[in-house]
Amino acid sequence: MASKKTNQVNLKGFFDMDVMEVIEVKSNEELPYDFKEILSEFNGKQVSITIKEENDLPVKDKE
Repeated sequence: MASKKTNQVNLKGFFDMDVMEVIEVKSNEELPYDFKEILSEFNGKQVSITIKEENDLPVKDKE
């Protein structure tokens, strides 16, 4: 079996589809990333895409 090289990008932030931007918040600083430009690196290539949203779970009330 041949070896493989993986080209991967991980972003975590708020996605704004209107401007195709992901905004990461670190230490009260907003870091915008051009999502369309990042995706263009994969144009015409076979890809696997996963999108995940994280939500806090409700905490059980103390009785």
